[in-house]
Amino acid sequence: MIRMLQSTVAAAFCAFAATLVHPSSPLPAEHVGVNAERGDPARWYVPADTPQLKYDTQVKEAGAVLGEALKECRALQSDRNACVAQAKAQHRRDLEDARSLLSRSRGGATRAR
Repeated sequence: MIRMLQSTVAAAFCAFAATLVHPSSPLPAEHVGVNAERGDPARWYVPADTPQLKYDTQVKEAGAVLGEALKECRALQSDRNACVAQAKAQHRRDLEDARSLLSRSRGGATRAR
């Protein structure tokens, strides 16, 4: 009976010690940005609320879309050149749209090309 009591107390003590040794999970506010390898960096949650930041975001997205389209074009056996040309033309249109939105937000007229 005493051995059973000793083993129960020892198990309880080990469990208590283990909870003290292992850190608890971080709070959500502490988690984001403080320790980027554990989750999303804080910069992902900074709003793009100025015209320049919106333009920069649109340019990044246009580049990402172009990359994905070119990757799909490489998988094609026929009409690869036409696919690449179409993807680049769409990228140019996306960049022109981003420039025109930036120009309009600044109150200027768009440049003729």
